[in-house]
Amino acid sequence: MKVRAVAVLLLLLSSANAFAYRTAAWIPPWDASALTSIQLHAGDLDESNPVWYSLSSSGAIVTNWNAENPTWLAAMTGTRVLPTIQNAVNGSFDGTVAATLLSTASSRDAHAQAIADLVVNKVYDGIDVDYERVPAASRANFTAFIQLLAQKLHAAGKQLSVTVYAKTSDAQNWDGPGAEDWVALGSAADWIKIMAYDYHWSTSAPGAITPLSWLDQVAAYAESAIPGGKIIVGLPWYGYDWVGSSGTGVVYSGAMSTAAANGAAIARDANNEATYTYADHVVYFQDAAAYQSKTDLIRQKHPGVAGFAHWRTGSEDPGFWTVIESLRGTSAPAPVPDFSASGPASMSVRDGKTASATYSIARTGGFTGAVAVTADKLAAFDATLSLSATTLSGSTTSTDLRVAAGRNAAAGTYPVRVRFTSGALVHDVTVNVTVTKH
Repeated sequence: MKVRAVAVLLLLLSSANAFAYRTAAWIPPWDASALTSIQLHAGDLDESNPVWYSLSSSGAIVTNWNAENPTWLAAMTGTRVLPTIQNAVNGSFDGTVAATLLSTASSRDAHAQAIADLVVNKVYDGIDVDYERVPAASRANFTAFIQLLAQKLHAAGKQLSVTVYAKTSDAQNWDGPGAEDWVALGSAADWIKIMAYDYHWSTSAPGAITPLSWLDQVAAYAESAIPGGKIIVGLPWYGYDWVGSSGTGVVYSGAMSTAAANGAAIARDANNEATYTYADHVVYFQDAAAYQSKTDLIRQKHPGVAGFAHWRTGSEDPGFWTVIESLRGTSAPAPVPDFSASGPASMSVRDGKTASATYSIARTGGFTGAVAVTADKLAAFDATLSLSATTLSGSTTSTDLRVAAGRNAAAGTYPVRVRFTSGALVHDVTVNVTVTKH
């Protein structure tokens, strides 16, 4: 009996370790590819978040197109189903409607009760609240609403997930992240899903969707504010195709086909994100290697987080699912000493003038070595390159690249490589310097 008891105990322990990280994914009902994805891979997920509910201009719960579809629901069998409700009104996030809805105790109670009733009546496992662009002035009201909703759901044996903006400190208090008190929300909810993406976004300059150094900072702040067992790191499965500072969202298959159609060579930035250029376009997108780099950083530096969420099914590189299997099937690996490098992917300078940009490293896995920095032109143009620091050591983690364009510099875009080296470790950031004429 003792031998059998020990064997059972070992089996239970190995089973617990076999699912080291919780995995979740948002499922858009408007994309048939998302259905195919979840039909094939629901077994690799613990939680499904179909984006099924939004709000009317009066704050009433609206059922989105194709929501509650029984075929889609059947595809999620074996996962815990926590549909996502968004404060989207006619397709756009509306912070004003949310602020009004949550402004009084009676309206908060009515809204929380309506959501709890929906969850119970539809026999869901819980709800995922994704309220964006909420004014910072509504912070206390949003907290009170989440606390009330948690009480109602927990009383019914249901779970609450809250999706929040990424931030690296509570000082980032503009509308949106400023309305989200991570300490209070993390105390009330079962899961906090952090949207650790859109560092570069559709109206920014081109660049990495999730720089590794920023991801590290976001996770570190999360661990300081939220119990680790509730932290779900949301990662991107998409990219952007920019012309200047106007970007269009792209999925993996679209990014790959566009590269092939234009004969573009796919490279990697310092964050291991896939990138290429064609004509006047700059594309950044996610593939399995880019995704692996993000999950490796979290596993090595923040192994105590609960798991990963993903925006969104139907947009992914099929290779993502192999990585997810490893997330669910293994515990955190031993840290590997390394560093990542990041900084702007583009700069603009006028002839006869000087422009600068900051490039930084983030140390991971206990790496403590000095890092040498160099800057080189990859194409000839009339400019002088200099660095404010050529060695990064100790607490020094950044350097400024200065580009002084000559008065006779020809207009155009020229690639410059900023290289970071420590022994056998080499990481490059390529920046496209655009020279304009007076």
